[in-house]
Amino acid sequence: MGFFSKEKRALFGLSFGHFNVDLYAALLVPLYPLITSKLGINLAIISSIIALGHLVSSMMQPVFGFIADKLRHRVFMVWGLVLASIFIPLTIKSHTVYLFGLFLLLGMVGNAFFHPQVSALVKDFNKNNPDLSRSMGIFLGLGTIGYAIGPYISTFLVENFGQNALLYMIIPGILSSIFIYFFVPKMPPKDCYIQENFFFILKEIMKNKTCMFLMFVSVIKSAVSISFGTYIPFLLKTNGFNLSQTGIIVTLFFISGGLATIVSSRIEKYINANGVVVLSFLSILPLTVAFLALIKTYKILAVILFILTGFFILLSVGIILVHAQKAMPKYLGVISGVMQGFSWGLGALFLAPLGFIGQNFGVDKILILMASIAFAVGLYTAKNKCLN
Repeated sequence: MGFFSKEKRALFGLSFGHFNVDLYAALLVPLYPLITSKLGINLAIISSIIALGHLVSSMMQPVFGFIADKLRHRVFMVWGLVLASIFIPLTIKSHTVYLFGLFLLLGMVGNAFFHPQVSALVKDFNKNNPDLSRSMGIFLGLGTIGYAIGPYISTFLVENFGQNALLYMIIPGILSSIFIYFFVPKMPPKDCYIQENFFFILKEIMKNKTCMFLMFVSVIKSAVSISFGTYIPFLLKTNGFNLSQTGIIVTLFFISGGLATIVSSRIEKYINANGVVVLSFLSILPLTVAFLALIKTYKILAVILFILTGFFILLSVGIILVHAQKAMPKYLGVISGVMQGFSWGLGALFLAPLGFIGQNFGVDKILILMASIAFAVGLYTAKNKCLN
């Protein structure tokens, strides 16, 4: 199978689009302290706004996945990237909390448009590929690397050219959406078409024990990833790191996670899917404790440990999605929306109470709490062998 085969073209185009749309999703992460000061709000309020944006957009992903399964057209793939690339940069022009919330929500809706359809298409174009986990790992890994690069790009633009320079990011997003429209092949025919309604499909997913466990794990993974990515800029700022350094650290944190997603299928061959989930979740707490213990005195070592933590937080992402799709092969768009969107939205709900914890007790307590929850999930998974 050459590079220009339909399968390879699809994987490249979908992964390129995923890289771009997730880049926009993370563009604002290191700028949240700046936006907080600009709008005159506190950590608890901006945490609630971010949580609400994640919740609304992510809860819609299963619905968008259902429509995409029915529609069989690439409209969500293209317009999702267009919306994200326009409205996420526009948030920097917000002069009120309400306008910031509106632009953030519209950008996140674009992200929600994109993910269910393209995740299903990776499976559709690779249905005869025995190594689906590898293809999915590449697709998800490049998305995570895009998410990683976003903070570096935004801090570079703002520090060197001012806040309005973020608006330049609208242009590459529009160009990328045009590229994937012409590069990604037309959608392959489905083996069978969905006749059931949306709520029937949700009931079928809820009756599947494997899917429910995977959704639970995905929610916790999402909550840990979101909380670490959102609050680490505040912690780094209080420990003397400037905006540029913060952007680089957050970028390396998520690049590490992206690389983990790419290699996870190889690790699965040695320790199986259950072992990958256990390794992923048990590793977060000791690394977080070590990072916090060293951040004031041994900054470089602490940063290295934090970047390594990103590897383990995202190690199980591809494994979770592939096993969920295998459990529900008829409803790829819906189950992809549930695992990537609905679970992400539920994970984002943690932000609101965590913002109050951080405001009153310190951001370090947030990281310890979320790492401890992950550790408990890892112990539960190891004891019950949930994916064996």
